Amino acid sequence: MEKDAIFAALSLSVTAAVLLLLTGGVDACDGAPSMSAADACQQATAGPLYQLCANTLGPSGDAQEVTGFVAAAARAASQLYVATKDAVGKVVADPAAAEDLKAACRTCLDRHDQAESLLAGVLDHLRGCALADLRTDCATAAAAIDECATAVLPVGGHTPLYSLILLGRDRSVLALRLAILLVPNKIN
Repeated sequence: MEKDAIFAALSLSVTAAVLLLLTGGVDACDGAPSMSAADACQQATAGPLYQLCANTLGPSGDAQEVTGFVAAAARAASQLYVATKDAVGKVVADPAAAEDLKAACRTCLDRHDQAESLLAGVLDHLRGCALADLRTDCATAAAAIDECATAVLPVGGHTPLYSLILLGRDRSVLALRLAILLVPNKIN
């Protein structure tokens, strides 16, 4: 009997995990548009950001709710924030690094923490279909990462670290551009 209960609990856990993976952890939200990943990228982006969008969302031609695309972009940005914080943390800890670069990297650590927190909030809002604050939170996250890039460029130049920071900013902007598809400007 106890083995049956354990098996049932494990089965439910696996089923829940599979559903979470398939839906991106976001339930259907009333009024949220559905479209293919390619259509979402075409409507939300242009130029180099389009390729980043296509790489982030994948090649699926099936219509899906845009909330899932926003969630995917937010998760991709958050994952990059972790890698970037690791890289800037190494600069801060490096005794040979210039003090002005270390100061810029400390700014980056703070801004990445802020952006990571904001995008975690975006994911929570998406799960609850509370779409009203998505644009503001995504824009604030992108601005935080841009502040990091602005701090690093004058003291660190065009380095692989700077390129990593810019990629994080671009992923943040992608989340914002996709969120705009959910909550467009309404001019009456």
